[in-house]
Amino acid sequence: MHSQAKSPFWRTIATRERMGWVLYDWANSAYVLCVITVIGSAYFVGLFEAAAERAGDLRLGPAPALRVAGLALTAEAAWSLVVGLSALIVAVSSPLLGAIADVSGVKKRFLQAYCVLGVAATLGLWFALPWWAVGLLILISNVGFEGGNVFYNGFLPEIAGAGAWDQVSSAGYAFGYLGGVIVLIASLAFFVPPRGSVNDAFLLVGLWWGGFALITFALLTERPVQRARAGLRRLTGEAWRELKTTVGEVRQVPQAALFLVAFLLYNDGIATLISNVTPYALQNIYLDAALTEKITLNELIRGIILVQIIAFPGSIFCGWLATRYGEKPTLYFTLAVFTGVVTYGQVVQLVSEFYVMAAMIGMVLGGAQAISRSLFASFVPPGKNAEFFGFFAVSSKFSAMFGPLLYGGLLLLTGNTRLAILSLTVFFLAGGTALYFVNVEKGRADAAQAG
Repeated sequence: MHSQAKSPFWRTIATRERMGWVLYDWANSAYVLCVITVIGSAYFVGLFEAAAERAGDLRLGPAPALRVAGLALTAEAAWSLVVGLSALIVAVSSPLLGAIADVSGVKKRFLQAYCVLGVAATLGLWFALPWWAVGLLILISNVGFEGGNVFYNGFLPEIAGAGAWDQVSSAGYAFGYLGGVIVLIASLAFFVPPRGSVNDAFLLVGLWWGGFALITFALLTERPVQRARAGLRRLTGEAWRELKTTVGEVRQVPQAALFLVAFLLYNDGIATLISNVTPYALQNIYLDAALTEKITLNELIRGIILVQIIAFPGSIFCGWLATRYGEKPTLYFTLAVFTGVVTYGQVVQLVSEFYVMAAMIGMVLGGAQAISRSLFASFVPPGKNAEFFGFFAVSSKFSAMFGPLLYGGLLLLTGNTRLAILSLTVFFLAGGTALYFVNVEKGRADAAQAG
């Protein structure tokens, strides 16, 4: 199987359609990095806290709070609700919409619709708006980002057959990291105060996402399906039946289901690590050897940029490892590095050591995601791409639930962020154990037979 995959990396991805597919990752990764991870989150929190301070009548601990729909919320809690609700919307809707896309052959139209939704909401952030309107636009734009990725991923099995899955998937993540960091650096250099307006950064992100997506839409081809066109009611009914059939067909591709369990476990550890590395650093990392001056947001942003830059060659390297040694050994390698990261995190104190930790994350972050995506793509029966990736989206969204519960529980019990970070080893070990039982060749054979 892997002997087919040893063609040079650039030759593998340098086809018209594969380059178009990769460019969508280049286009939309600027959104998740700038809006969700760095600039947009800080902007929302600032607006919310300013509104809460003006109200002046409610606090939760030291933090100002607002009462929203009967709930007392801090800025951080409100931000978590915005991101969490958008992820829930995508997780609940993806399997059915994926089934509709598969039975009617409209994955590209769904991708375009979600892209337009995300880009329009991101461009809306250019205007000066109250905190609740900003939160609503970020919720809508994140639905556009996450929902579009379901159908974007669904094209992978079609444009990259056996022998090219890993390299093409890795190229998508690699160029996504590169595109994202270019937009982030430009935003920080020109648009973040005191140099300019944060709102102009959102304008840049929206134009970057929408502009490069046009190239993707011009190069990506929808495969025809052998089904008659039907009205909306009949189409939805057929999609429901197709969805029920697919759930039953999981029995015919048990390796795909087993892999989703493994992915849910180890991705939970990865997602929890990434989402909590900032508070970990703020509490444990110092600028001086005397351990008197703690790290600031500026040093943290440099660490985030470092992760993105190293993730570009790291993703390509992991794609090469997968074609050379197989997907499972490559995933074991990434999980071993992540285990090393949380172990190293027990002794890290200085910012220079923290940057080493960030570099280790960057080396395998894109690879773990890309190889997981390509391995799952090889388990998808023909004609079920968007539908199966709808279930993949459900797994990736729900995998963000259990790690934070364990992490947060340990923080409540011990107050020790280092111990909480180390606890994520449980997810890497459990996910690696489940992955051990996945039979890759049988999974691919079952998928071909089910199709």
